[in-house]
Amino acid sequence: MKPIRLIESAEPFYFPGNDIGCLAIHGFTASPQEVRWLGEHLHQQGYTVYGPRLAGHGTTMQAMAQTTWHEWYADVLSGYMMLRARCNKVFALGLSMGGALTLLLARHEAVDGVVAMSVPNRLSLGLRRPLVWLYSLAGGILPKHLPHPDHDPFVQAIIDEQHIRGEKPIGRTAYPGRPARSVLQLRALLGHMRQELPQITAPVLFIHSLIDDLAPYQESHHIFDRVGSRDKRMIVLENSDHVITQDRDRETVFNLVAEFVASHR
Repeated sequence: MKPIRLIESAEPFYFPGNDIGCLAIHGFTASPQEVRWLGEHLHQQGYTVYGPRLAGHGTTMQAMAQTTWHEWYADVLSGYMMLRARCNKVFALGLSMGGALTLLLARHEAVDGVVAMSVPNRLSLGLRRPLVWLYSLAGGILPKHLPHPDHDPFVQAIIDEQHIRGEKPIGRTAYPGRPARSVLQLRALLGHMRQELPQITAPVLFIHSLIDDLAPYQESHHIFDRVGSRDKRMIVLENSDHVITQDRDRETVFNLVAEFVASHR
């Protein structure tokens, strides 16, 4: 059996700091890199930050196709337990699918606060729902990999600037496609998340872009309204696409997250 190797820049990150822990979770088919800038900003505030790599991510699409959403959640839980052993308070921050996982974590663990960014309510991600439904019935007759939306050219421009300055680029390391089996796992995860929303009581900050093309803003209210927390807030951005931690509003996002953690520490 050939050993699995990590894609360059897909490794997890850990920034030791004070007794306030921040768990940063990346999205579907991506890697910790898409939340690393956020992690660096929080570490500059003195916080301890950990960004785990979820099972099957940052390796190969074939490897990811063999994982389940339970394994992704287990990685989030492991990260939470690690920070809980070192910190007095732990905040869970998640982008897209990572946000769904942090909401589940808040349902079952004593999380001190959640920042849920660009979280999809149902599976869309540029796919037609009948395609996913047909795949589940066909038992894998459709192609193993589904196409992935093009990366945001604004993010690519940032990476190009880093190259020019001679810096190691910290961009968005993600697969060029989406394993169809993993898409079904994501669908199951989101269904489970929706069921658990009313039982969440931790403070929650939602951040969503009005022009998100993968997780439509209109759907975000279905999540916000169902969350049981009394302390919940929705912030709407206007200049970013789905990956708001790396897009035009990223500095605004970083400051909002830092303010949320500071106000609940």
